[in-house]
Amino acid sequence: MSKLTVVILSISLTFLLSGAFLQRHALACELLPVLNYRQIHQHVFLQADITRGQVEGISELITAASARIGLFYGMPLSKPLFLLTSDSQTAEKWGANATASMHRLPWRSCIVIGPNGQNVDVIAHEWLHAEIQQRVGFFRFLIEIPVWFDEGAALTVDYRPPFLPHNIALSAAQVQRVKLLERGSDFFSGDIRTHYQAARLAVEPLIIKDRFFDDLQRISLGERFDSVFVFNQAIKPRTDVSGE
Repeated sequence: MSKLTVVILSISLTFLLSGAFLQRHALACELLPVLNYRQIHQHVFLQADITRGQVEGISELITAASARIGLFYGMPLSKPLFLLTSDSQTAEKWGANATASMHRLPWRSCIVIGPNGQNVDVIAHEWLHAEIQQRVGFFRFLIEIPVWFDEGAALTVDYRPPFLPHNIALSAAQVQRVKLLERGSDFFSGDIRTHYQAARLAVEPLIIKDRFFDDLQRISLGERFDSVFVFNQAIKPRTDVSGE
């Protein structure tokens, strides 16, 4: 075997192992059917100590989250795996915080819901992330969809008060700046709450409700994000609190 072949194989193996490590939680989700988690639907799993009395309420939350997306944009096509945990320690073991997190694989997503995220707002939010990936395609999503857009769009079906547009007081400059945060490492550091709020306002003029899923499909077929969701440079702030 030539030195060049050895180098290429070594580099390929390094990338493969690195990718597997980064996606270890998503890959572990595929083992949920054989782990000690209660399965209440084909794609919904619960931590074993979640009481029988809670199961019905959780099932209703999943149904309500799907219905919310359906009423707003159309019924979701994605079928992510859901894992609901009863404590933050277990959620952390699955790569989530006490609220929620979503892990991506090329063929589907895995949504881990912590004890603080067991409500229709959080579940619909995370599910819309999965739906955007489903509509765009995994690799097109990685190339084309900036994190600020993905998070802002997910907030359109998330009615928690701090993220409702009429409760957000940011300047136009702050809203524009969030569009520079295209990577997760930038968006999820610093003033994260402001980033979420700015993203929510930033998507407001970009998403046309009745054709949102169709626009995502256009990206899956090869169009660029900027050509589909045309930036509106005349975003007006709700309240200019910074004087910018």
